[in-house]
Amino acid sequence: MNRTESVTLTNMCMIKNKNKILVLNRNDKTWPGLTFPGGHVENHEAFHDSVIREVKEETGLTITDPRLIGVKQFFDKDDNRYIVFFYIATNFTGKVKASDEGELYWMTKEELQNHKLAYNFDHDLPIYFDDNLSEHILDGKRDEVF
Repeated sequence: MNRTESVTLTNMCMIKNKNKILVLNRNDKTWPGLTFPGGHVENHEAFHDSVIREVKEETGLTITDPRLIGVKQFFDKDDNRYIVFFYIATNFTGKVKASDEGELYWMTKEELQNHKLAYNFDHDLPIYFDDNLSEHILDGKRDEVF
């Protein structure tokens, strides 16, 4: 029995400033809409370091002490596992600067929930707002948050 598999590792970070959340309106044709900044974990890169790097690249902000709060997993078109580590950051420095990924906006939770979100991102959001939730599983059999 093989206990290894091909996996894509990514991250996503909700940056909070009091009652506002930084959101990214993605330019990506395959996954457009509002989401949080983040991206791929590079080869041999620590998850913690990858979220700091991705946030800096996409927002211009340097976050400190990002907190891992959950995970999402699904299977891509080639049936390989895809994992997204969810983080929250409340400490940051710098000025918000958009990147090629898309425009950035500060919104309240209510404003975010009333905009066009990236596909299935509405299923991820409860993990960011409910301390009792930590995982989103999405595959051909189920789409479940627990």
